[in-house]
This record gives sequence, structure tokens and C-alpha cells, in this order.
Amino acid sequence: VNREVNMHSSVRYLGYLARFSLLVAICLGLYVRWEKTANSLILVIFILGLFVLGIASILYYYFSMEAASLSLSNLWFGFLLGLLCFLDNSSFKNDVKEEITKYLLLTSIVIRILCALVERISGYVRHKPTLLTSVEFLELVGFAIASTIMLVEKSLSIILLVVALAMLLIELRMKSFLAIPNLVNFAVLLFFSSLETPQNPIAFACFFIYLITDPFLDIYFSGLSVTERWKPFLHRGRI
Repeated sequence: VNREVNMHSSVRYLGYLARFSLLVAICLGLYVRWEKTANSLILVIFILGLFVLGIASILYYYFSMEAASLSLSNLWFGFLLGLLCFLDNSSFKNDVKEEITKYLLLTSIVIRILCALVERISGYVRHKPTLLTSVEFLELVGFAIASTIMLVEKSLSIILLVVALAMLLIELRMKSFLAIPNLVNFAVLLFFSSLETPQNPIAFACFFIYLITDPFLDIYFSGLSVTERWKPFLHRGRI
């Protein structure tokens, strides 16, 4: 029993490490953008982001308000990662701190995938019928809000892209037979087509992979029946 508890704790800490790597990458990336552009708005948002995450930590550890804390932090993670995607970095792509940011993002992605895989292999995940988790929804909303720093046309395109990503997540959870082909098409259109992509494709890939990992792995690991998977739709239909 103790061994299982220790294993579970190790997996949980692995998830924390992924989030911590992502947080450091976001902080360093935003700092580089402020340093190179001298845009005071970036500094204000950066400090405000740290302040909000600090409040979320206080709510979690001192007031046991886990739901409020996680909601606040997920919304801001999505927003700050969105800023990292959309702020122009063309003039300092080869900067050392920018390179470190990229490697931290890649490290976070690898740890995130590893953590999700180990959780499922070890049976620590309890699958519930849902369309979108609160984490996914809030991070998508935060990312969409971050897109408003761009021109209206580009911002609307990103918001539509976020909606399409949300629909893809739902499709994967429903185990639609077109889910995998649509996922491949979505990824190809995003990263390998002539469509305009965000300024920082690695940050965008990080956002995409963070959201897609769980529903993608659950295509294999989720044992929910067809009726259970469609339960959210069935309940809405009754209402």
C-alpha cells in the first residue's frame, strides 16, 4: 500500500514539475519580450499574472478553496501562454533567454505527456463522462482572451480556432470514428500549411499538446461505454 501511495505521489509531483516548467518558461518568455521591446504593458501583465497566481496559491493552501484556486490559475495559464504565442519575437529569436524558454516549453511538454501516460497505465485516472473539463474550458477561454492583443481580424481567427479545438477535444472524448483523422488534419493545417500561425509556434504547440494529451490517450485508456460517453448530450437533450 505504501509503495502504491508513494508511486501516486511521485506521479502527482511529476505533474507539478510540468506545470512549474511551463510557469518558468512563461515568466522568462514574457521577461524577454519586455526586455527587448520595453513595452510597459507586458511588464504590468506579467506582474499581474504572478499576483493572480499568488492569490490562487493562497486560496489553495490557506483557505482550502481548491476549485476557485485551480479555476483562477488555469484561466491565467491559458492567458499568459497565449501572450507568449502572440507577442512578436522575430527580432530576438536567437536570444539566449528565448532559446532557454523554448527548451523549457519542450521539457514541459515531454513531462506532461509522460505524466498523463503513467497516470493511465497505473490506473490513477477515474474517467467521468464530460465534454470539456473545467481546466480545458478555462485555458481555452484564457487563450482566446489573449488573442485580443492582435488586430480584430486575426483575433477573430484565433477565437474560431479555439472553438474548433474545443470541438476536437469533445470529438476525441466521444471516440468518434473521425476523431483521429480530424486531429491529424487539424495539426497539419496548424503547423504545416500556409495558414498564418502565432509568432511562437513552440508555445502554441505546448498549448495544443497540453490540451489534447488527455482526450487523445483516453481513446485507448478510457473504459466508458458509448452510453456513458454520450451522457452529457443525453442529459442536455432531456432539459
